Amino acid sequence: MAGRRADLPRPHRGIAQGARRLLRGCRALGGEPEGRAGPARPGELRAVRVAAGGRRRQRRAALRAAEHRARAPPSALAAQAGAAQTAVPQEVRRFWAAAALLAACRSAPEPQKPAPAPAAAAPAPRPAVRDDDAPGLEELALRSLDPVEPFLKAARARRARAEKDLRDPEALEGAAREALACAADAHRSWTLQFPVALDGTRPAAEVYSQVGGAAAEALYLEALCSAAWARTQGFTPLIDRREELTEELKRAARLAPDLDGGGPERELGALLAALPAYAGGDLTEARKQLEAAVQRAPDDPRNRLAMARAVAVKAQDRELFETQLQVVANGRDPAAAAEAAALLSREGELFGPAQAAQPIPGGPQK
Repeated sequence: MAGRRADLPRPHRGIAQGARRLLRGCRALGGEPEGRAGPARPGELRAVRVAAGGRRRQRRAALRAAEHRARAPPSALAAQAGAAQTAVPQEVRRFWAAAALLAACRSAPEPQKPAPAPAAAAPAPRPAVRDDDAPGLEELALRSLDPVEPFLKAARARRARAEKDLRDPEALEGAAREALACAADAHRSWTLQFPVALDGTRPAAEVYSQVGGAAAEALYLEALCSAAWARTQGFTPLIDRREELTEELKRAARLAPDLDGGGPERELGALLAALPAYAGGDLTEARKQLEAAVQRAPDDPRNRLAMARAVAVKAQDRELFETQLQVVANGRDPAAAAEAAALLSREGELFGPAQAAQPIPGGPQK
């Protein structure tokens, strides 16, 4: 009867509006599932459901389950009890498995970051190139951002090799090769410093006048090695390049007269003495240059040896020859002393008796 609205008073069978609206499913005061708000009025009938299970369907389901259990045989009840007992350990195992899983997840260490890759090892430094290793110095110059100095060192090394080979008559081919390479290295060294000097439109005198003091040694080595190479080829190459070589040595003598023990003046004097007169040779000027070199570096035996070989022999000045070589033979350089002694031993061959009385060009008259 509580569920039927027909049991309510007739005047109030409709749906109340506003505050008097039916409270369906909202559990009004007293536990009734439906009714009117506010206190009861005279003539009203209110149905109150008293059921522990809440809604009727829930209560009926509970009653049916209880009735089913009451009617079940003892064996079924025992099976249900065993299943319940079996389910409990399973639930316990599931619980502990979940707990262990959570503990493992919680205690798992954080993944370590991969160690940074070791830095690439720096390339081993190249061994230092020796000053006498001409090929190594040339290779270094090609790799260097400033190849001027490596090329200059290579030219020095090539010059030393050429001079060593020139002392051996059987090694003239090697001497020519080293002298040519020396001249090339020296040329690259000074042209890298003064590239504007080589425009191809000016004579040699104007070209070399543009070269500064920083390139004096390179200019000197180019002339010296070029002259050495020309001597191994005969007089023709020396004559062909006489103007260029003369201007180079003059410029080097002005820029650095003390270089290589008076080397520019010494080599210029030797060049002028070797050239024939028709090709610009001048024995008087050659002697002047060599005397200046001797005065500038009197202890350098190369100046006196050049004076004796180039000027004294060609001028047939026996006294000048002996004077210069005696100083060298008594000097502290054993190699130069041996060379001076060898020249003195050939004095009779180099000086004829008739020529010895002739006046020396550019020297004191007898």
